[in-house]
Amino acid sequence: MRSRTPVTSDDSRAHPAAWIREMVRLKPATMPVGHMIRSGIVVGGPFVVGVLIDDVLTGMWIALAGLLLAAGERAGTYRLNFAIVLISTPIAATGYVLGFLQHIPWAAMILVMVALALGCGLIAGLGPAFSVAGMQFLVIASIAIGASSISNWWIPLALYFVGGIIYAALLAVEMVIAPRRPQRLALQEMLHNLAGLAHARSADLRDGGDRCGAAMGACQSARRTAVTRIAELTVPGTDSLRTWHLTSAVIFDAERVEALLIGERSVSAVDAVARQLDALTTVVSAEKEATSTTATESATSIRGGPSPRPSPLEQSMTELAEAVRHGHDGRMVRHPVTVPAIGGEVVAAAGRLALCFGIAVAAKLYFPSTHWFWVPLTVCLVMKPDFGSVFSRAILRVLGTIAGAAVASIIIVVVPKGLGIGIAIGLLAAAVPYLMLRSYALQAVAITPVVILLIDLISPGTESVNDAWQRIAATVLGGAIVLVFGYLIWPHSRQAWVAATFATATERIAAFLTTAATPIPEDGRTAAERHTALVSARRTAYRTLSDLDIRMQRALSEPPPAETVARAWIPAIAATSRLADAVSAYADDRVNADAPPNPAGAGVVAAVILQLGRGDSPDPVEVTDDRLSAVAAGVNTLRATLHHDGDRDGEESR
Repeated sequence: MRSRTPVTSDDSRAHPAAWIREMVRLKPATMPVGHMIRSGIVVGGPFVVGVLIDDVLTGMWIALAGLLLAAGERAGTYRLNFAIVLISTPIAATGYVLGFLQHIPWAAMILVMVALALGCGLIAGLGPAFSVAGMQFLVIASIAIGASSISNWWIPLALYFVGGIIYAALLAVEMVIAPRRPQRLALQEMLHNLAGLAHARSADLRDGGDRCGAAMGACQSARRTAVTRIAELTVPGTDSLRTWHLTSAVIFDAERVEALLIGERSVSAVDAVARQLDALTTVVSAEKEATSTTATESATSIRGGPSPRPSPLEQSMTELAEAVRHGHDGRMVRHPVTVPAIGGEVVAAAGRLALCFGIAVAAKLYFPSTHWFWVPLTVCLVMKPDFGSVFSRAILRVLGTIAGAAVASIIIVVVPKGLGIGIAIGLLAAAVPYLMLRSYALQAVAITPVVILLIDLISPGTESVNDAWQRIAATVLGGAIVLVFGYLIWPHSRQAWVAATFATATERIAAFLTTAATPIPEDGRTAAERHTALVSARRTAYRTLSDLDIRMQRALSEPPPAETVARAWIPAIAATSRLADAVSAYADDRVNADAPPNPAGAGVVAAVILQLGRGDSPDPVEVTDDRLSAVAAGVNTLRATLHHDGDRDGEESR
């Protein structure tokens, strides 16, 4: 079946460089101070100590472990990052064993490395710790098979464990100093974005605008992050000092407030909730006790006057404030470190990684440089299957390497070899955690001079040797291998695949609508089961919309046809998001008993939604139920967007 790609009123062909601008766009980020300090110490410290005690090689091996662990640390919980250190360190260190195979026939070496790269790609599906471990193993293996001056590889293997122990110790220090920092930041971001949604909803109610779409996306992302922060490691003696709590109840109440805000029609009620959320955000960020006046407004202020009973929005907001302040329902939901998710997409990505890595290892036969191993090293850094667009990473890594090589050249010319180089390495390593949040290219800008200076520091003699041009040439070659053999020859990888995700999103929205339209049972237990199903349907629908947006944003940073298709989908995705909000508002009306059950009418509308998801051209939907009219209007708007002028240009195969 072929699915029509919607045509935008702003023809993407008029913006040939739009995908380039999207690819090089810097992401907003807050400086991870603890991560930066840790990275600078664990990488620069061993170099400096090695220079001072005249044992630079030992310091280099320890610092290399620190650099890889710093680059592999995730913006998650201490629990996750300790798991990454615990799992990745032994796996990565094992890569040094490959150094003992340097003298086997090179055809056999290529086959061995292809098999290992395939395995590393497959274990990425087991979770972030194994994904980081696989990448680090290939980096170490590339160095081990390429550095012929080392005879005893057991020494760097053992020193890698020393670097891992030092890194874990520094991470433990931060956890003792700020044990709840990951939770606080996640809760603060979730409340801040929820307040942003309330302000956007208030503005829309006043002038009829459409600001809630972006705010909803931010709320979804922040809540997903908060879910991963619930089960943090605890430090004895800190619980008694809590002035706020992040629990499953807090996240559930936040999601409930989000849903009710979309359906709320009272500006005063929305404004009151916005003020409460602003106050709660301040409480969490300031780490101080919330008072009754700052954390929870009176029921009268939300309702706008006396009322016999609180509204659902008021009740949910009160429950959220109380859960944040007192930690009601503190169930710990421990997400496993490993998840068996090796599906078809992971297998395909692992296969492409193995092919490209084998070609890169063969570079020893044709690349005229003693540092040929930078070619496979580049391939494994670019092609890890969970890091986003392969095309974008290849281009950005080449650009970042060129800039980083220039930085290294300046440092080598200006800074004398020895202690000064070690300090420069520490400063550059400290910048890596922040730059990797801003852009993959900026990450390469910082890491490249660290690697070049590393080679310079262990080179014999008192004068610095500039290997920048070799690094650039190897990176360009590695990037070219990735682009050709990991991207261009695979039509599957060059498609945006937005239409497939769009079809799934429409299915979820249709299911959400049909669940909302069912009668509310009189029996309390049955009613609770229906409510649970409704909440699950809403969560699934918005989660799929979030996946749709992520896939579109990733495709926007790639060249046509992926970028062209993704840009054409922008209006349709926006219309789909508004349709989901209309369904959410209808569901709130049903919960509040403001709308009667109407399974038949909702079924008609849901059927049209499903047809649109399949790429069909249904007639405009008409309903007699006033409460369903907003949903029907959203469906008709989506239909008009998908079939604008009947144009079939830019079709994408599913």
